[in-house]
Amino acid sequence: MRSLLLVLCVVGLAFAQFSYEYNTGGTLGMLPNLVGSSTGWAEYFVVTLQNNTGYDLEIMEFRFPCCGPQTSAYGWVVWTGLSGLVPPAGDPTTAQYYGQFTPAIPSGGSAGDITEYTIVDVSSAEIVIPADGYWCFGYDNTQLGGQDYFNGVVTYGWYEGSWDPDQGWGRTDLLEFAAYYRMSLDQATWAQIKASF
Repeated sequence: MRSLLLVLCVVGLAFAQFSYEYNTGGTLGMLPNLVGSSTGWAEYFVVTLQNNTGYDLEIMEFRFPCCGPQTSAYGWVVWTGLSGLVPPAGDPTTAQYYGQFTPAIPSGGSAGDITEYTIVDVSSAEIVIPADGYWCFGYDNTQLGGQDYFNGVVTYGWYEGSWDPDQGWGRTDLLEFAAYYRMSLDQATWAQIKASF
């Protein structure tokens, strides 16, 4: 018998919320206290994470506090199947998933200029992160990317041809995503299904 896959969300209800949301700063929508420029800091900001939710995650949105002009084809980037909490082996053009986005704030010169997150709908990309899997996501820092003081979450910037960890500079890049839990109906308990709605 084929296993029926259930995306744990309230289908058809406009007020449905995501099953899981995460921000490297610890608080959703946290505005930056610091910024890194695309020319003096890094061209891309990324973070590697482990999906420790116990469920497969289907990524729905990426959110970035940034400003700058239109991005290239590799505006947002995702790598899956990493071997641990390490940066990707290749440059941003080696991402398995990627797409464009337009920053919500067209330009700025300081952290105070970034007053909102750019929200990127990636639901059509069908990015699924398996339970316990390691993955990396981030974005093209076209002018300024939002950061905070280092908080224990290691982020990386693509700078002069390699992934440079930001922790040595006392910073964490702010990156956020939203996802739905996915599981097979034959693996889900009634309590798990009910708790998701």
